[in-house]
Amino acid sequence: MRERLASLLLSSMRCGVIAVDAEGTVMLWNRPAAEILGIGPEGTEGRHCREVLAPYPALAHLLLEALGRTTLPDRAELELERPDGGRELVGFSLSRVEAPDGAVLGSALFFKDLTVVEEEREREALRSRLASLGEVAAQLAHEIRNRLGGIRLFLGLARRRLDHDPEGTEFLGRAEQELLEANRKMGEILAFVRPLRLETGPVDAEALCREAWQGVVARFGGETPRLSWEAEPGLPPARADREKLRDALSNVLANAVEAAGPGGTVRVRISLEEVPTLVAEPGATALPGLRQFEQHPASRLRIEVEDDGPGMEPEVLRRVFHPFFTTKEGGSGLGVPTAQKILDAHGGGLDVTSEPGRGARFVLRVPVVTEETDRG
Repeated sequence: MRERLASLLLSSMRCGVIAVDAEGTVMLWNRPAAEILGIGPEGTEGRHCREVLAPYPALAHLLLEALGRTTLPDRAELELERPDGGRELVGFSLSRVEAPDGAVLGSALFFKDLTVVEEEREREALRSRLASLGEVAAQLAHEIRNRLGGIRLFLGLARRRLDHDPEGTEFLGRAEQELLEANRKMGEILAFVRPLRLETGPVDAEALCREAWQGVVARFGGETPRLSWEAEPGLPPARADREKLRDALSNVLANAVEAAGPGGTVRVRISLEEVPTLVAEPGATALPGLRQFEQHPASRLRIEVEDDGPGMEPEVLRRVFHPFFTTKEGGSGLGVPTAQKILDAHGGGLDVTSEPGRGARFVLRVPVVTEETDRG
């Protein structure tokens, strides 16, 4: 009875569901998934997802990559190329299935065809986006209003005392500091909400990391933790926007410096990692829809930034990528979300793991220059 109820529940869901085990073998495929993709569900279970999803390699890539990532996209969108040459936009979420001991058992993809979403759902999505924009505007106004209040106070005091008291100049100096801080806050917020425009090219990631570290050291006035550095020899250049990637690195490094403190240690490791490939087996016939996806690089740079600070509680870890969320006095809560936005725009990603009392580790992934990307 319980298995029948689970089967009926799965088939009655309005979204498509595909689940694989830790080896990538399809364990679950419901009817909405079959209707959206035009595949199965008969004959899908027990086969590898790369084989079943051959016409849609991007979906197989998502399922396989989810097995090794802790931070997964939620309510993201992806345009699929159908075997008949048509295109459809799907909204999706990814989940990693774990055992109580943390062992990875598999991953699950939940998706829906957004091209056939009801008008009310579209209006609701628009209202949600507008609400998010309103939150940004409210935060911006709040920050500016607070800073302007301080400026008005100090300027008022200065006007009354400057003519007959040299100390009045101090108030003007403090007013200027408040103004500069207000401008900095506004700049951070506007930079976060503004769409990114990348100018990519070959970038020496190791040299850029060292440059970003020196900038963070200067920002903290030398009161920084000890740096432990490790980089694989012969690393290929990253394909990145140099200035924006440096911003992302600086934000993550500054976060680690603040967490570790002057007596702690920040460890940076740079290596090359393989990306799960979705090419046909040797001798197999080329698959529809695979050509475009094969243009993605088969490897990428992995930059680990680890600190030995106090770590994060589960609730803080869950919200670390939320804009404006911060546990630091005077913090903007935009450093880590901005870094994530930059890396996502590059086709990479940002993950974080942390436990209370055991520090935190951020993993930045950046595409590398390949012959395919060089050819454009």
